[in-house]
Amino acid sequence: MRRNSQDAVREFRPYFDNAPVYGHGPSLEEFTDQTPLTVGSPQEVIDKTLTFRESFGDYQRQLFLMDHAGLPLKTVLEQLDLLGEEVVPVLRREFAAGRPPTVPDGPTHAALVARQEAADAEQAGKPGEHANGPQASRGSRDHRRQQDQEATA
Repeated sequence: MRRNSQDAVREFRPYFDNAPVYGHGPSLEEFTDQTPLTVGSPQEVIDKTLTFRESFGDYQRQLFLMDHAGLPLKTVLEQLDLLGEEVVPVLRREFAAGRPPTVPDGPTHAALVARQEAADAEQAGKPGEHANGPQASRGSRDHRRQQDQEATA
C-alpha cells in the first residue's frame, strides 16, 4: 500500500513476480482481480475490503498481511502507518454502519473487559459493580497468576 496505486504496484511487482508462491503464475493484475490481495492506495484497500461483505456476509475480524513476499521492514512499517491512520478507522466506521442488529460487535478488548465486569457483578449479585471493587477482575487474575508462579517455583 502506498499513497497512490501506481507507486504501490511499481514497488510490489518485483516481490510478487519473484515470490515462489506467485512467480510465473497469473500476473499481479489477474491475481488481485481474482483474490483478496489488494495492492494500491489506502482508498483502494478500503473499497476492496468493503466488498468482502458481499461474498462472506458480515464478519468481525479482518486480517491484513503486510510483511509479504519479502518486503523490506521499512516498507512494512510505512504500510502499517497507512493502515492504522487511513484504512482501519474508515473500515470500522463503515462496517459498523452497515452491520445488521443481529450481528454482534467484534471482540474488542473493551468489550471483553465489559463482559467480564458484568459477569463478576452478576455473580456478586450487584448489577453494575465488580464483585470486589473496580479492579476485581484484574486483581483476581493477578492473584491466580501469582499462585501459579508459586506452585511452579
